[in-house]
Amino acid sequence: MPARRVIMSNRQRLINLRLQKSFPVAVKGEGIYIYDSEGRRYLDGCSGALVANFGHGVGEIARAMASQAETLPFVYRNHFSSPAAEALADRFCSLTREPMGGAYFTNSGSEATETAVKLARVHHLASGENARYKIISRWQSYHGITMGALSWSGLTSRRIAYQPYLKDCVHIPPAYCYRCWFGCTPDSCGLECAHALENAILTEGPDTVAAFMAEPVVGAALAAALPPDEYFQVIREICDRHGVLYIAEEVMTGAGRTGGKFFASDHFPAQPDIIAFGKGVGGGYYPLAGALVSPDVFETIASGPGSFAASQSHSGHPVGMAAGLAVLDYMDEHHLLDHAQQMGQYLGLRLKELLAHPLVGDVRGKGLMWGLEFVRDKASKATFDPARQVHLSVYEAARKKSLILLPSGGCDRGSAGDMALIGPPLIITQSQIDELVGALDEALSNVERELSTL
Repeated sequence: MPARRVIMSNRQRLINLRLQKSFPVAVKGEGIYIYDSEGRRYLDGCSGALVANFGHGVGEIARAMASQAETLPFVYRNHFSSPAAEALADRFCSLTREPMGGAYFTNSGSEATETAVKLARVHHLASGENARYKIISRWQSYHGITMGALSWSGLTSRRIAYQPYLKDCVHIPPAYCYRCWFGCTPDSCGLECAHALENAILTEGPDTVAAFMAEPVVGAALAAALPPDEYFQVIREICDRHGVLYIAEEVMTGAGRTGGKFFASDHFPAQPDIIAFGKGVGGGYYPLAGALVSPDVFETIASGPGSFAASQSHSGHPVGMAAGLAVLDYMDEHHLLDHAQQMGQYLGLRLKELLAHPLVGDVRGKGLMWGLEFVRDKASKATFDPARQVHLSVYEAARKKSLILLPSGGCDRGSAGDMALIGPPLIITQSQIDELVGALDEALSNVERELSTL
């Protein structure tokens, strides 16, 4: 058999999002700005993917990681703990409104959500409820790219290519007031989106359902859509009635992103049983994530199997633990929870000015996590043809103005609908918000002119 001939192209070898497109090469970061190899400066209006919460060049975090690497770079969690891991677990358990009972550290949000589900399963096994394994989540949610996390996600554009490998899971309608699946308005809302959980539990059989997973504020899948104030209280009551655990998926919303509180779930009156976290807790300096469990869940597992055998080689990595501690110190020293709340209020006011654009149908969000939804017609909320990819047009127009956003599509039941998520680093100032909104204003005008010629 002749040897296979491999023809090498001149393309770069790094597999990126779009293999036919070259990306700018970032070479330096300072504060909320990124510089490319051509010397161009970009305002990072989405913290990468709501990861770089504290901007670039924070020496305190880098030095803490270097010091730990020189002292103890790695231990395997099945053999040793470390002072940094013990200290970070203690601090994380005290970051919630009501103290949590234990922490498990992973390296990505996808791993964190899968860990949260495994903890829920082990809790039910320890309680003698072996039939409980089903996870209920929501359409228009995103919980990660690994196969389990993707199964629980309700973002159809991310699922479609891998559908043959995904588990058959249960999804309920989202809490999405702008395009309510039940045709309600805020004045007529009966929280049908929350009560749908009880119907799903009863249909599946209450003794088979392990947990309900939801983002307190939805990320890129719905561009910062917020539920009604009472939504999670109803969710909590339904879960308690049927012995189902509530997992707050805070990979994107944690680390002060929504302002005032470290976790977004503390803005609502319902306490989660398990919290999955990630992204901003490492600030982009280390891929840090994990899960917190309530004291009840912790004690049930501890008194039952007495172990959690979901080992990962880099879980509790000492350098990552040092980064996490330095992040918390930096947040405390610079009062970033309060700062994010104050700047978030200002950002929201400035972004709502953009509703004057024919293209902008809705502006929503909390703290420094805001979303814009783009429509063809405001009165009917009609979407653009998905093939037009208006969200990418907005992204490219903003990038030409040296502003980086996080674009997404498919908000209207997974196919049509265009959005952009805005989540700048928590250190952003009022003048930098003005710079961000000014660039976005010009970008939207340019896209509108382009659309008018089609």
